[in-house]
Amino acid sequence: MAAATTSGATTAVTSSGTTTDGGPTMGATTASTTTLGATIGSTTTDGTTGGAGGTSGTSDTSGTTGTGTTGGSADCTLPELPDPANLTYENQKLPDPFTFFDGTPVTTKAQWECRRKEILAMADKYIYGPVPPEPDGVDGTVEGGSISFTATVGSKTESFTASIGSGAGPAIALRLQGGIYPSNAKTLTFGMGFEGKIRNLFGYSELNPNVANGWMLDRVMDVLEENPDSGHDATKMMVSGCSGCGKGAFLAGVFSRVPLTVIVESGGGGASSFRQAEWFRHGDGGSIYQCSDALPQSIDNLEDTGICGPWVTEAARWLRSDPSKVYNLPIDQHLLLATIAPRYLVHFTNNHGVNSWCHLGGTCEALSAWAAEPVWNALGVPERMGFQMYSAGHCSNPSSATALANEFFKLVFEGDTSANTDVMEIMENGVQQPVSQWQDMWVDWNMDTVLQ
Repeated sequence: MAAATTSGATTAVTSSGTTTDGGPTMGATTASTTTLGATIGSTTTDGTTGGAGGTSGTSDTSGTTGTGTTGGSADCTLPELPDPANLTYENQKLPDPFTFFDGTPVTTKAQWECRRKEILAMADKYIYGPVPPEPDGVDGTVEGGSISFTATVGSKTESFTASIGSGAGPAIALRLQGGIYPSNAKTLTFGMGFEGKIRNLFGYSELNPNVANGWMLDRVMDVLEENPDSGHDATKMMVSGCSGCGKGAFLAGVFSRVPLTVIVESGGGGASSFRQAEWFRHGDGGSIYQCSDALPQSIDNLEDTGICGPWVTEAARWLRSDPSKVYNLPIDQHLLLATIAPRYLVHFTNNHGVNSWCHLGGTCEALSAWAAEPVWNALGVPERMGFQMYSAGHCSNPSSATALANEFFKLVFEGDTSANTDVMEIMENGVQQPVSQWQDMWVDWNMDTVLQ
């Protein structure tokens, strides 16, 4: 990726305090089929993705705004994952996005679709589950801005509603608190009681509210795809939020196929690296940490409630009670960010320099974005991921952030391929560990991987 003022596959820390880098291209092949929850949709033999009862999304990885997967056949056999107590291998490094759980290398874009399903299965089991799968059937109608649908799972059926508000532009936005949106976007809202209905369909006693949002996003996309003359375009949907709702946008984007995710200052339990946060909180990183207010938010000091919370479920209790176990996790948050690829992601965090406001741990969020970026590069779509660190009030959406977000809106919603979205900007004086140290300390895999 490149900074907003440059392009190409170079890496540098600029005098203005930004880090920029770029990367390569991709191709295709085959792999196998297990459906994993609302995140995946049904994968067809031509590699497109659509929800149950809906039509397939586009699997293209060119400059167009497809809603599907990486393309190619993607029949995937997921591994039998061990229980947390049996995760005995300790990995101090950020896990490799390009290696399956069993050690098999990911070399093709079709394999990436299987790898992302595997990552999502691990996120379900170890942190955020249960994640509801696609229903057996979806049938819905659209009348103006009113959406009604039924979802069937076995012998159970539930009815749901959603509404799309007025707006002059094509974007349909699930607006979580504090996010960044097009000024002319149409607001998407879900009808009352949808979380309880999802729990009833699948027999769950617990459901992450943000995972529920992701499931609903997918179902609305299903219905819009079933009704192509509704005047609403499923490929123009997005979600955004900041702070606690930045975590919410992160999770809704990860656990859905929504075309654009805009994450703002999500912090611990959101996109921030668990491993680096643990190093700062309880490891040697504490000796270099220079903040007067707080060590970074992470899995063990994550609040139980808050806007768009709770953000983790009982699945994460083993980590919350012993955060050193994050080194046994076969995933970290950069891999969850990477599961959004090849869809669109624009991601922001705040200054985390010496004696800044440190609670959300912007260094850890920047590390995750930096380590996720190679997946978009490997897939040949670097313009679909952008990241920026700024220095401004919390959730204040400064002009630099809205400018980058607007470039994404031009690309995703207007099809303007001249939009400048291929951005990775990290403030040199905005991190608690220099970016120049990250690769040696946190990465033991090839960040320049190209998937064929």
